[in-house]
Amino acid sequence: MTQFRKKPVVITAITFPQLVAHGIAAGGNVVNGMPWSFTYAGHAITHENDDCYLIPTLEGTMKMGRDDMLITGVKGEIYPCKRDIFEATYDPAPTALPVVDPGPDSLEREIQAKADKGPRVTPADIEADIAAEFYFTAADGVLGQSEMGTRPAAWTNLDQVTICTLVLRNGSKVLGVNYGAIDRVQHDAGKGREAARAAAVEKVWELLGFRLRDELARPVLTDADAAADLAGTPRPDHPTR
Repeated sequence: MTQFRKKPVVITAITFPQLVAHGIAAGGNVVNGMPWSFTYAGHAITHENDDCYLIPTLEGTMKMGRDDMLITGVKGEIYPCKRDIFEATYDPAPTALPVVDPGPDSLEREIQAKADKGPRVTPADIEADIAAEFYFTAADGVLGQSEMGTRPAAWTNLDQVTICTLVLRNGSKVLGVNYGAIDRVQHDAGKGREAARAAAVEKVWELLGFRLRDELARPVLTDADAAADLAGTPRPDHPTR
């Protein structure tokens, strides 16, 4: 039986206070000393309450508490991790490694700094593909469905749940949701729309990335292939086609 050893993986991780400091430095709207919403490593971070941030991960939105660590994986993905699990899983890197700046749009700056000139999806591509955008709250939906047009008292806080609908140029629709602050006093409708749009934009990245990957996977038609097709003869580069 052949044995294998898992390859070592180097990750970057920050604490909750470090994430707060980053959000303030990034220009996030500060409420009670906490930045409301901001971008970290290219991902939209939203503030649920003073002890919790909502983190967009590959497995969906997860909560990061004050005692958790925020990990950035090898492919740029982020996810929270309980402190005890983190300490049992990871050791400090034995040598000094270059630290990637987690500032605003740092992922974009890192890509631009590299010599890679290959095709990719840019923020400008995202904005160019958005044909229209609409915003509404969960309370708006309740009022629209209510037979009497009145707001049920138990659902009053639904006006803090903001939904952003982005309509793309090909007609596709993408939704982004922000659940707002637990404390109504801290709720900011404008920031709620901003965070909901950021969540929707994250999904547009995935769609345009898939489109680009699909285009890159198509076989390249050479001049010789095209000439053979016009002549009705086998392609020299692909004689079996």
